[in-house]
Amino acid sequence: ARRGRPLVRRSAAMAIRPLGLRSAAARQYAAAAGRPLLIGRGGLRAAGRRLEANMSTARVVVLRRFAASAGAAAEGASGGSFGRGLLAVAVSTLGAGGVYGYWHYWRMDEALREEEEVELARVPEPSVFVHPYEVWPWYRKAWFAMRRSLYLAWVFAPFVAASTCLMIFSDKPAWRELWLAQMLTCTQNAGAAFQKFGQWLSMRPDMFPPDVIETLSKLRSDAPCHPTSVSRETLRLQFGREVAEMFESFEDEPVASGSVGQVHRARLRPEFALDGPGGKLRDVAVKVQHPGVVDSAFMDLDIVWKVVDFSQRFLHMTLPFNRGEFDVVIQAQMDFTREAFNLQQFSKNFKHERRIRFPKVSHHFVTPTVLVETWADGQVISTILEDFDNTKSNILEDIDNAKTTCKEAVTRCEDAVDEALASLAETKREVQGRLCGILYDMSMKMMVRDNFVHGDLHGGNILYSEGDNHVTVLDAGIATSLDRQTFKPFGKFLHALCSGNTDTIVEYLQKFNESKLVVNIDEFKQDIQAIMDKFMGPLRVNPDMPVNAADMFGEVMFSMQRHKMLLKGDVASTLFTISISEGLIRQLDPTFDVATSALPYVVRFMPSLFTAGD
Repeated sequence: ARRGRPLVRRSAAMAIRPLGLRSAAARQYAAAAGRPLLIGRGGLRAAGRRLEANMSTARVVVLRRFAASAGAAAEGASGGSFGRGLLAVAVSTLGAGGVYGYWHYWRMDEALREEEEVELARVPEPSVFVHPYEVWPWYRKAWFAMRRSLYLAWVFAPFVAASTCLMIFSDKPAWRELWLAQMLTCTQNAGAAFQKFGQWLSMRPDMFPPDVIETLSKLRSDAPCHPTSVSRETLRLQFGREVAEMFESFEDEPVASGSVGQVHRARLRPEFALDGPGGKLRDVAVKVQHPGVVDSAFMDLDIVWKVVDFSQRFLHMTLPFNRGEFDVVIQAQMDFTREAFNLQQFSKNFKHERRIRFPKVSHHFVTPTVLVETWADGQVISTILEDFDNTKSNILEDIDNAKTTCKEAVTRCEDAVDEALASLAETKREVQGRLCGILYDMSMKMMVRDNFVHGDLHGGNILYSEGDNHVTVLDAGIATSLDRQTFKPFGKFLHALCSGNTDTIVEYLQKFNESKLVVNIDEFKQDIQAIMDKFMGPLRVNPDMPVNAADMFGEVMFSMQRHKMLLKGDVASTLFTISISEGLIRQLDPTFDVATSALPYVVRFMPSLFTAGD
């Protein structure tokens, strides 16, 4: 250690610089790293463990980033085992957490590489979903509609009562808290369609107050769970085996519950590995459909659309499109074989892009109500979004706690730790900016390169791994695509929309219009021009801020409705998914310009748009 001390100092300094510390602080921390024997390795490790215990996930990221960077620096400077030995000495100043971070991410990367190389047999594309309601006799439909209507009236009665009280006592915070609580509870109890609608609304912070967004965001992961006995019985019925026969371990407590089903973590027995007996893919997530979700979804969609129609004057949103096609897309998620097919298609499309991953599935472990897929580690983006809004007082409190803990064990590192913690707010934003870039790149490639778009990209469906900077996308039950005749015209429409070309926008909206009514083109063009002026032209309110693409789409939709136009269902569903994706992007980085950033993708992946003809 005495001979390697100068090298350790340089390695530590190289590792700390990416954290955004001033060079003086980096030198001070590196100097401390060069004197591990004077302070005592055991004490330093204990300090590291206590420090990690007082730090949020974002702060642990800093420790592990130091470990990974120090490893590269030490091995690059000395090579081989000697470099790794110096790494152990240098990283000891951060405690066991730092060493673990280096080792864990190196091993995880190797395991992921091996897993990615495994190819599973394709899941056949399922037929178009036909809801059981379609084949019921009229009297059964009538009976079901009456029962469902009475149930929903009973479910939403507390929310209606709370809303009335809030209107009367609008200045009382307690009534608003009650109103928010009833909003969440009633939506959770109403069923899949209402939960999904609430999830989508939670991605639009520009439309609702922050407390409403915070409440609705809980629907992404806090949906009601069904009893574990139901999951076990469903697995037995679907696969013809008891859970203990197939799984080495099966966690009864769900790790997550969504609008359609809940997820249990499990480990398959070697003979039932996804990639065959004795295979590597044994750690899995088991998704089991909630009982009764299929029955309720059919009628509830009609109710949701009526709620939207009624609320458009308050929420400023409209849906002037063929809802029959859109409903088919939504209802398809009720069949888990469709989700399995979508996951494999997405995996194929992004096979050579290590930053974007999807769980693997085997056709042997997929039924309409059960989906077994590879387990994915990472932090749910919803958590990162919550960290984005941490207040200055909370950050200062964390700094004080960490400084006190560290001071007790490592007085020489106090100033450096203070600097590191002070920079964590910026570090969080850097992580979110990196996430924003990955997710936008993925969304645009899905749209203009693959014509196969994930239709439910909210924060609860994406995991982020800081170690190797990749995302894992879950819940692919909803996916949209344009028919072949529409794909290229839609690309031209999207390019015109993002560049503010009114004439081209009007031209293609006429092509996408399925209404038989005559449209006054001159008036329609004037309306669209006014919208372009408002969002991208001389009437733009905040020219320094990015274009709010979702609001711009919404204004175009309102204009179409005023002119009695009806948008093609596949075009409408694609625009809808754009709005959801933009909501996620804006939550990660409010300054990101979705519209302007789309243009290079259109030019790169759809060069034929700029040749003659469609």
